[in-house]
Amino acid sequence: MAATVREAIRELMAQTTATMDALLEASDRELAMPSSHACAQGKDLWTLITNDIDHEKIHTGQVLEARYESRMTASPMERLVAEWLAERARFIGSLIGLTDEQFNGETAPGQWTYRAVAKHVLVLEQDSLKTMA
Repeated sequence: MAATVREAIRELMAQTTATMDALLEASDRELAMPSSHACAQGKDLWTLITNDIDHEKIHTGQVLEARYESRMTASPMERLVAEWLAERARFIGSLIGLTDEQFNGETAPGQWTYRAVAKHVLVLEQDSLKTMA
Protein backbone atom coordinates (compact mmCIF):
# COMPACT_ATOMS: atom_id res chain seq x y z
CA MET A 1 0.00 0.00 0.00
CA ALA A 2 1.17 3.49 -0.82
CA ALA A 3 2.82 5.58 1.89
CA THR A 4 0.67 8.69 1.44
CA VAL A 5 -3.08 9.17 1.60
CA ARG A 6 -3.29 10.60 -1.91
CA GLU A 7 -1.26 7.70 -3.34
CA ALA A 8 -3.38 5.18 -1.41
CA ILE A 9 -6.57 6.75 -2.79
CA ARG A 10 -5.18 6.53 -6.34
CA GLU A 11 -4.19 2.90 -5.76
CA LEU A 12 -7.67 2.08 -4.45
CA MET A 13 -9.30 3.86 -7.39
CA ALA A 14 -7.13 1.98 -9.89
CA GLN A 15 -8.09 -1.31 -8.22
CA THR A 16 -11.74 -0.25 -8.33
CA THR A 17 -11.51 0.06 -12.11
CA ALA A 18 -9.74 -3.29 -12.43
CA THR A 19 -12.29 -5.03 -10.20
CA MET A 20 -15.23 -3.43 -12.02
CA ASP A 21 -13.82 -4.59 -15.37
CA ALA A 22 -13.27 -8.14 -14.07
CA LEU A 23 -16.75 -8.37 -12.60
CA LEU A 24 -18.44 -6.95 -15.69
CA GLU A 25 -16.60 -9.46 -17.88
CA ALA A 26 -17.95 -12.33 -15.77
CA SER A 27 -21.45 -13.70 -16.23
CA ASP A 28 -24.20 -14.03 -13.67
CA ARG A 29 -23.86 -17.83 -14.01
CA GLU A 30 -20.29 -17.63 -12.74
CA LEU A 31 -21.50 -16.25 -9.41
CA ALA A 32 -22.93 -19.67 -8.56
CA MET A 33 -19.56 -21.38 -9.07
CA PRO A 34 -17.92 -22.77 -5.93
CA SER A 35 -15.05 -20.78 -4.46
CA SER A 36 -12.12 -22.16 -2.49
CA HIS A 37 -11.29 -18.75 -1.03
CA ALA A 38 -11.73 -18.69 2.77
CA CYS A 39 -13.91 -15.57 2.59
CA ALA A 40 -16.46 -17.51 0.50
CA GLN A 41 -17.20 -19.53 3.65
CA GLY A 42 -17.26 -22.80 1.67
CA LYS A 43 -19.83 -21.39 -0.73
CA ASP A 44 -19.81 -19.68 -4.12
CA LEU A 45 -18.34 -16.64 -5.85
CA TRP A 46 -21.48 -14.62 -5.00
CA THR A 47 -20.74 -15.18 -1.30
CA LEU A 48 -17.08 -14.27 -1.83
CA ILE A 49 -17.83 -10.96 -3.54
CA THR A 50 -20.69 -9.97 -1.21
CA ASN A 51 -18.43 -10.82 1.72
CA ASP A 52 -15.81 -8.46 0.25
CA ILE A 53 -18.45 -5.72 0.01
CA ASP A 54 -19.55 -6.26 3.62
CA HIS A 55 -15.91 -6.41 4.72
CA GLU A 56 -15.26 -3.03 3.13
CA LYS A 57 -18.34 -1.56 4.83
CA ILE A 58 -17.03 -2.77 8.18
CA HIS A 59 -13.65 -1.15 7.61
CA THR A 60 -15.24 2.06 6.34
CA GLY A 61 -17.09 2.21 9.65
CA GLN A 62 -13.85 1.50 11.49
CA VAL A 63 -12.08 4.42 9.79
CA LEU A 64 -15.02 6.79 10.30
CA GLU A 65 -15.34 5.85 13.97
CA ALA A 66 -11.60 6.26 14.56
CA ARG A 67 -11.64 9.68 12.87
CA TYR A 68 -14.68 10.70 14.92
CA GLU A 69 -13.18 9.55 18.21
CA SER A 70 -9.84 11.22 17.39
CA ARG A 71 -11.59 14.42 16.30
CA MET A 72 -10.00 14.19 12.84
CA THR A 73 -12.71 16.13 11.06
CA ALA A 74 -12.29 16.70 7.35
CA SER A 75 -11.93 20.26 6.13
CA PRO A 76 -14.81 21.68 4.09
CA MET A 77 -12.91 20.95 0.84
CA GLU A 78 -12.02 17.41 1.94
CA ARG A 79 -15.66 16.77 2.85
CA LEU A 80 -16.74 18.18 -0.51
CA VAL A 81 -14.34 15.88 -2.39
CA ALA A 82 -15.44 12.83 -0.38
CA GLU A 83 -19.13 13.53 -1.04
CA TRP A 84 -18.48 14.20 -4.73
CA LEU A 85 -16.61 10.90 -5.03
CA ALA A 86 -19.45 8.98 -3.36
CA GLU A 87 -21.99 10.60 -5.70
CA ARG A 88 -19.81 9.86 -8.74
CA ALA A 89 -19.70 6.21 -7.71
CA ARG A 90 -23.52 6.18 -7.47
CA PHE A 91 -23.80 7.79 -10.93
CA ILE A 92 -21.41 5.26 -12.47
CA GLY A 93 -23.34 2.50 -10.72
CA SER A 94 -26.56 3.75 -12.30
CA LEU A 95 -25.03 3.20 -15.76
CA ILE A 96 -23.79 -0.33 -15.08
CA GLY A 97 -25.92 -2.94 -16.81
CA LEU A 98 -27.05 -0.76 -19.69
CA THR A 99 -26.24 -2.14 -23.11
CA ASP A 100 -24.54 0.19 -25.59
CA GLU A 101 -27.86 0.43 -27.42
CA GLN A 102 -29.69 1.39 -24.22
CA PHE A 103 -26.91 3.84 -23.30
CA ASN A 104 -27.54 5.63 -26.61
CA GLY A 105 -31.32 5.49 -26.17
CA GLU A 106 -33.62 7.98 -24.47
CA THR A 107 -34.18 7.84 -20.72
CA ALA A 108 -37.86 8.42 -21.52
CA PRO A 109 -39.70 9.30 -24.75
CA GLY A 110 -38.53 12.72 -25.93
CA GLN A 111 -35.92 12.96 -23.15
CA TRP A 112 -32.13 12.95 -23.16
CA THR A 113 -30.23 9.75 -23.88
CA TYR A 114 -28.27 8.13 -21.08
CA ARG A 115 -25.16 9.06 -23.03
CA ALA A 116 -26.23 12.72 -23.20
CA VAL A 117 -26.83 12.71 -19.44
CA ALA A 118 -23.36 11.25 -18.80
CA LYS A 119 -21.77 13.77 -21.16
CA HIS A 120 -23.69 16.60 -19.50
CA VAL A 121 -22.41 15.53 -16.08
CA LEU A 122 -18.85 15.36 -17.41
CA VAL A 123 -18.96 18.69 -19.29
CA LEU A 124 -20.59 20.51 -16.38
CA GLU A 125 -17.87 19.23 -14.04
CA GLN A 126 -15.10 20.22 -16.45
CA ASP A 127 -16.64 23.69 -16.82
CA SER A 128 -16.87 24.06 -13.05
CA LEU A 129 -13.17 23.17 -12.68
CA LYS A 130 -12.26 25.74 -15.35
CA THR A 131 -14.27 28.34 -13.44
CA MET A 132 -12.45 27.44 -10.22
CA ALA A 133 -9.08 27.79 -11.94
